[in-house]
Amino acid sequence: MKPVLFFAVILLLVASIAGVVWQRQRAREAASRATSATLQARVEALESELVEKETREPQRSAEVPVQTPPARTNVAAALANSPPESSPPPALLKDPETRAMMQKQQAKAIARMADKVVSKDFIRDRNLTAEQAEQVKSLIREKAAAGQDLLTSMMFDGLDDAALAQRGRETKQRLEAADDALRGMVGADGLAALKEQERGLEDSQRLKRIREEMVAADLPLTESQQESLGAAMGLERQSFSFRVDYSDPSKVDFEHIRDHFSEENLQIYFEDMQELNARIAERAALFLSPGQIERFNTAQENHLEQARLTVKMTTELFNRGRRN
Repeated sequence: MKPVLFFAVILLLVASIAGVVWQRQRAREAASRATSATLQARVEALESELVEKETREPQRSAEVPVQTPPARTNVAAALANSPPESSPPPALLKDPETRAMMQKQQAKAIARMADKVVSKDFIRDRNLTAEQAEQVKSLIREKAAAGQDLLTSMMFDGLDDAALAQRGRETKQRLEAADDALRGMVGADGLAALKEQERGLEDSQRLKRIREEMVAADLPLTESQQESLGAAMGLERQSFSFRVDYSDPSKVDFEHIRDHFSEENLQIYFEDMQELNARIAERAALFLSPGQIERFNTAQENHLEQARLTVKMTTELFNRGRRN
């Protein structure tokens, strides 16, 4: 399955959320350990004071039995697990610090993607100066950020349909403005080359994943097979016509984005992906061994199912907190 641009952005967002959750969990665990250590020290100090008090006042200690404190580990654990005195932090998705951390991660990933799309070969072929190359990268980042901002708003801001439609129109304007600027810098053919380069990166990521799975299954691909498989994936993708095309942002109805990613449209899209996968597998059977083609088909089915689950989870987040 080819993870098209919009779905690549979804995966980036989901990965960012997971990364932030992991970092926050690590921070909480560190804080918990520090709190536990502090409480442990307090318990030990209190026990020392009790011993000293018993020594100074033996008669009173005999008359009034001193209750033995619970085992220090139990005391420390109980205190460490008790709720803090301050009010609990806001929900993860509404926490500004969490959101800022996530956006920082996304910006880094988008920057890496732009560096790959605007490759050294592209810069050389277009005879771009260093400044011009940076401007092209900036516009590529702007396009990715436009889609990212829309998805973030859908997930976290609880926009009603009218507000989301307005955000969708703004997103489309940002994308069109970036494309116009790119067209002015590198021409229509240059813009088309950049878009193909972006899709080619997605093919490369998919091929790398399949190659690793083949190695794990003890069915490694030869260098020639890798080249042939990459070419087959690219050729079939370029010639395939989707009934619902999410690969081209110009065909995405951002103003009615929830309807555009309806269950019906997604079903059509994944049916088309199954057909595209079958065409790629048919080509691949010409140069893969029977065992390799069987494993390749399994990998494609697994990747498609994983994509379904990712999209299902994401669309549920789209509609969580939706106001109408």
